[in-house]
Amino acid sequence: MTLEEKVHGLRLPVTRRAQALENVSRACREAGISRALFYRWRHRLERYGLDGVHPRRHRARPGRPVELTPETERLLLSVAVSAATCGAGRIAGYVGRRWQVRVAPSTVQRALRRAGLATRRQRLTILEHHALQTAGLLTERTRQQLWRERHGRTRHVEAREPGELVCLDTFYIGQLKGVGKVWQITACDAACSYGVAWLLPAHTAEAAAHFLRTILVPHYRRAGWRLRRVLTDGGPEFHGAFDDACHQLGLRHTRTKPRHAWTNGFVERLQGTILQEHWRVAFRRRYFTSRTAPQRSLDAFLRFYNHERPHHGYRLRGHTPAALFWGAAKA
Repeated sequence: MTLEEKVHGLRLPVTRRAQALENVSRACREAGISRALFYRWRHRLERYGLDGVHPRRHRARPGRPVELTPETERLLLSVAVSAATCGAGRIAGYVGRRWQVRVAPSTVQRALRRAGLATRRQRLTILEHHALQTAGLLTERTRQQLWRERHGRTRHVEAREPGELVCLDTFYIGQLKGVGKVWQITACDAACSYGVAWLLPAHTAEAAAHFLRTILVPHYRRAGWRLRRVLTDGGPEFHGAFDDACHQLGLRHTRTKPRHAWTNGFVERLQGTILQEHWRVAFRRRYFTSRTAPQRSLDAFLRFYNHERPHHGYRLRGHTPAALFWGAAKA
C-alpha cells in the first residue's frame, strides 16, 4: 500500500465516517483504531489541512556539509597522529593557540571519524606503523594484528592427523533423580572433530585417568592412530592421577592459559553441541533411572555425530569425522 492509499484509504474516510455517524466510538470500532489515534488525526487535519494527515517522515535529514578546508583538515589529522592520546577538545585548543585556527571539538571529531582516526587505538596504530618504518619499533599487540592481517585469518590450534592433538574437558550435566550428580568428560580430535564422551561417576582425577586408559587410548588404537598429545584446562580433574596416566601412556599433556577457554574451543564447541542437540532433548523425552541408560543415549548421539552428521568447517568441508578417523583402519 502506497502513502496516498494509506492517507485516502483510511485516515480521511474514518474522519468523514465519524462526522456522518456523529459517533466517534462507532467509527473507531469499524476502522479498528483507538479513539486517541482518531483525535490525533483529526487535530492534525484541522490544524494543517490535508498535508497534516500524511504520515511523518522518519528518514534522517542529510548531515551538515564539511566546513573545513583541505588544509585545515590535514593540519588536524597531523596533530592527531603526532599527539595520538589527545582527544578532540585538546586538539582543537592546540591548533587554536598555535595556528589561530578556530574549530569546535565536534568538528575535529567528525574529521577524525572520516579519516578512520576516531579512537585513540586507531591513532596509536598509525603512529606505530610510522615508527616501524623509521625506527623498527612495534608493540606485541600490533605485531599480532599485522600477522593476522597478513595471513588473512586468526591463529588456530591445529593438528595434521588424528591423534596428534586431542582436546579434553568436563562439564556438569546435572543431578538426576535416583541417579545423583552426573558429569561428562568429552574428547574432541583437533584434526577431524571426532568426538568421544563418557559419563563420570565422580568429578575426580582418578575418573578422568580411567577414561583416558580404558576408553580413549584403546579407541585410537582400534582406529589405527597413536594418541600423542592431550590439551586440557587447569581443572583439578586434570592433575595428579591424570598426569600420572599421561606419563605412563607416553602422552604429552599441555594446559591452556588461565581465563583462555577459547584455546580449547574444539571441545568446548562439541560440548555445547551435545548439550543443545542431545541432552536438552533427551531429558524432555524420557526419564533416566540409572547411569547406563544416559550413557547408551549419549553413545547413540555420538554415533550420529561422528558417522552421519556432515561437518562444513574448514577441516572436513562436508565430510563426517568418522570418514577421516577410521580411514587408517580401513586402509
